[in-house]
Amino acid sequence: MGKHRPPRVRARPHAVAATLAMGCTIVAALSAAPAQAGTSTADQTIAGGDRALGYSKLHVEGGRPYVVREELAAAGAGRAAARTSLAYFGQLTDFQLADEESPARVEALLDPFANPGSPAAAFNAAWRPQEALGPNVVDQTIRQMNAFGTSPIGGAGGTHAQMDLVITTGDSADSQQRNETKWVVRLLEGGTLSPNSGSSKALDYLACPIGTGGPAEAAKYTGVQDYDDYLDSPAFYDPDEPSGQFVGFPKWTGLMDRAQKPFETPGLNVPSYVALGNHDALVQGNQGANVALEAVAVGCVKIMAPTPSLVNPQASLTPEYLQQLLRTNPGQTVLVPPDKERQFVSKQQYRSLHFTGKQADGHGFGLVDPAQLAASGGSAAYYAWSPKPGFRFIALDTTSGAGVTGESAEGNLDAPQFSWLAGQVAAAAAADQLVVVFGHHPIRSLTATLPDELAPPCTVAGPFGHDLNAGCDVDPRSSTPIKGGADLQALLAAEDHVIAYVAGHTHENRVTPFPGTGTGGGGFWGIETASEADWPQQSRLLEVMDNADGTLSIFGTGLDSAAPATTPAAGSATGFSSQELASISRELAYNDPQLGGGTGAGGDRDKNVELLLKDPRD
Repeated sequence: MGKHRPPRVRARPHAVAATLAMGCTIVAALSAAPAQAGTSTADQTIAGGDRALGYSKLHVEGGRPYVVREELAAAGAGRAAARTSLAYFGQLTDFQLADEESPARVEALLDPFANPGSPAAAFNAAWRPQEALGPNVVDQTIRQMNAFGTSPIGGAGGTHAQMDLVITTGDSADSQQRNETKWVVRLLEGGTLSPNSGSSKALDYLACPIGTGGPAEAAKYTGVQDYDDYLDSPAFYDPDEPSGQFVGFPKWTGLMDRAQKPFETPGLNVPSYVALGNHDALVQGNQGANVALEAVAVGCVKIMAPTPSLVNPQASLTPEYLQQLLRTNPGQTVLVPPDKERQFVSKQQYRSLHFTGKQADGHGFGLVDPAQLAASGGSAAYYAWSPKPGFRFIALDTTSGAGVTGESAEGNLDAPQFSWLAGQVAAAAAADQLVVVFGHHPIRSLTATLPDELAPPCTVAGPFGHDLNAGCDVDPRSSTPIKGGADLQALLAAEDHVIAYVAGHTHENRVTPFPGTGTGGGGFWGIETASEADWPQQSRLLEVMDNADGTLSIFGTGLDSAAPATTPAAGSATGFSSQELASISRELAYNDPQLGGGTGAGGDRDKNVELLLKDPRD
């Protein structure tokens, strides 16, 4: 189907009046608006109650003011009347769209040990009570982003810029699967999205054990959130009959089956550009994809018991182990409709899935330098371009290609990419361009030290268009010396034309000043934005302004999704809209025992901000 374009909604400009206090300036926002769609967190915010008292409903509060950050430059008193917009764009991050029925997922292996009070509580977020509703959340997030096609920040003469583009900073998919990646692209571009998995073809079930549900079961949910499928567990939330630690959660019968239904999504109204995250390029965000894991993913047996190994839970995911468990202890497994679309994708395939013909540059992957692409064996996923005069945007691939469980959840830059980046920054400075870098891992998370050559070995072509080990290192260049956060910080801080590094990964709003070491003594801002996967399920608007006084301002404005703050009453979920599903997801995210309220939102200095820095241009 063609892309449906909703009418543009002009966002109400926010008042910008400054008062100095305690070394920072607070810019007052207008009073809260009653509707969620078309409002930013400067207009109103969504909050919950004390989770210690039980399940908490959400409510609307007043907007959060803009905090002016002056660590890198002082704010001039007359800038508001003189400033002009140079670039206005949006940031989406960490959708982690999960095929929640996939046998390759490790929620049942890990989460029983990850809840509060467990000695292994560091192992969190393998499962979320709201994860099946992720596509609906992203749909409502994109609708909200579209509503801000006109900037909420006014410039000289009352002008408001039109949005140039949207960047996504990784972890769009949850576990490197082909179907998850295709859902991401469909959400960016618009059309009909079917978030379900499981084959509708009877022939695909011939290799499955007797008792596997057929195409009729495939249309429904099968997994850890339906106790009809396996023995009850207190570790997971079944909305048909909440029990255990979730006994106080709402009873929305049929919610999991409703979440599998297709819906129409509008797509973004502006071009979008994609950076790879660890969940896009690694199984469950940390493990290099190999032939055994892929056979489990496309197969019919899903493990429903705790892992024998907390060190490497994916080690339990082999066809041989699952078949043995099915024979000896079938109650610790569930039979799931198979789906070849659960195959893993190599980096080459991930890139190619973004070339649908709807955006000529393949959401940025068509901008990869041909020389880098050839030298890397087709795996290079980093690129640079000038979206408008005076700017160079640079997209990094910060994923740890080693694919070693644990350490590879964090990021790094290999030597060839780091050398390319240095050249891009130098060329932009020579052209007097402002540089905005974006990547998945922020500087504080670039701590993986292992070389890419530790990935599963490259062998022969497999049945799904990639090597038998989809996560093998096809780049013939040496990845060493591996570059981490300190190296990236030093490179960016040494060039005054670099003004921002925009990232995700941490699922947290955080803004950090990095003082410059170049001749102009400038510096850049590290901007991290909360995820769509976890509370508070927010995205961010970013705008670079010329203050006409030798300084620049980067405005950051938080956005909740367009879904209402209130959720539908308990009862049957059969008739719930996509918007209502997104509202439920936000409320469940707040009440998630592992990553609920109190995480991700950040402090006032990390939310709605005006970030000052020196203008480095000639």
